Amino acid sequence: MQKKLLFYFGCALIVGGALALAWYGRLQWVTSRTQRAQSRLLDDLKARGPDPSGGRSLPRALVILPPRPGELVGRIEIPRVHLSAMVLEGSSPKILGVAAGHIDGTALPGTRGNTGIAAHRDTFFRPLRELRRSDEIRVTTSYGTFRYVVDAIEIVDPSNVQVLYPTADPQLTLVTCYPFTFVGPAPKRFIVHARQRA
Repeated sequence: MQKKLLFYFGCALIVGGALALAWYGRLQWVTSRTQRAQSRLLDDLKARGPDPSGGRSLPRALVILPPRPGELVGRIEIPRVHLSAMVLEGSSPKILGVAAGHIDGTALPGTRGNTGIAAHRDTFFRPLRELRRSDEIRVTTSYGTFRYVVDAIEIVDPSNVQVLYPTADPQLTLVTCYPFTFVGPAPKRFIVHARQRA
């Protein structure tokens, strides 16, 4: 009887492991497919029209319609730490499962104010742990490419929302959970502050 129970328990573990691997594989496939599709979309949009910004702040006459949740915002790149991820509008679990998310209520990249972008510490924003002051961050959108320079990194409590308060000049704030190696819901937030280059 005991051997039979052990046999069934072993079979259950094997089936459970196979299901977990299948779930993880599907998640990776969906994420990769989303990143490729959004990257192609951004490249197509950029090819259709000139960059009116020249990498600087946008002209006041340009009107940008805010994207709807799940729509493309752009691509974030940090060359020194080899980070490149597509950014979609919103920061719901569904969006953060396949991309970095533009935090609702914050400025759009290249506009006056504080642009907030969030991503998971164990996927797209894992390289942030190697970030240093003065590293360059590029955010490419359909209306221009904007360069930011990291000027501060801090660890805060999740309730500290003032890191996303509006600013007078174009800034970028990156948000992810901390510590990077924590198992389960992390108790802190890793915040990167960057200012747009003139």
